[in-house]
Amino acid sequence: MNNNLIQLALAGVLTAGMSAGALADQPFERPQRTADVAAPMQVAQSDADDDFAEWEQEITPQISDPFERINRGVFWFNDQADRFVIKPVAKGYDWLLPQPVKRGVSNVFDNLFTPVVAVSDLLQGKFQHSAEDVGRFVVNSTVGVVGIFDVATGWGLEKRHEDIGQAFGAWGIGTGPYLVLPILGPSNVRDGVGLVGNYFLQPQHHIADDETRWGVTILGGIDARYRLLDASTVLEQAALDRYAFVRSSYMQYRQNLVEDKDAGQPVPAASFGQ
Repeated sequence: MNNNLIQLALAGVLTAGMSAGALADQPFERPQRTADVAAPMQVAQSDADDDFAEWEQEITPQISDPFERINRGVFWFNDQADRFVIKPVAKGYDWLLPQPVKRGVSNVFDNLFTPVVAVSDLLQGKFQHSAEDVGRFVVNSTVGVVGIFDVATGWGLEKRHEDIGQAFGAWGIGTGPYLVLPILGPSNVRDGVGLVGNYFLQPQHHIADDETRWGVTILGGIDARYRLLDASTVLEQAALDRYAFVRSSYMQYRQNLVEDKDAGQPVPAASFGQ
């Protein structure tokens, strides 16, 4: 049991932002601050800050954040860890491997997460979806060569985005206090417990050979961060409280997922990629 907990902790460190944070809505190309555009940029930035302030005011009263001082410290740590360690490794991975190989690796880890999706759908009473998730996993694990090729999508087996935290939310379990987890980024008590379930439902964490298991875990973490390299840098451009922005955005995003709304793309976790 202790060994499993250690693996769980390391997996969290190596999968920065995989669950809680991900890509912004659209890649954001940083504008050049020339003399000709400086004034319009300042006006646009001010308008964006005002819009965010109004939006945050609407959602913030619903968020319990009694550990804000600790959370802000972890938020800062996550930012430094990503800036100096995780992101450089992901950039090296991106530079070294050709695109087809990287796509295949991403497909494999998407496939390995499918059991989580299937169980989440089952717990929510979405029995047809759960059966389709199982079918998708079987097809991609066999015909798709352990998931390297996403054959199932072409066969009409849709890729879904579900996890154990969403199932808890569908049961009516409240989020509990907002949390910022080391390396993993924004979360809450409900989703944090869900992460444990997510971990144990992924097949790679039950590989008997230690070296193989650690190797797959490390590769999964690198792949997760590689996918975020094009994440929006909008948080850098806006003169606002990045912590509050991520907190509000994350909580709204997760609520939309629980309610099966169009959640869009999650915000960068703990300002990773900034």
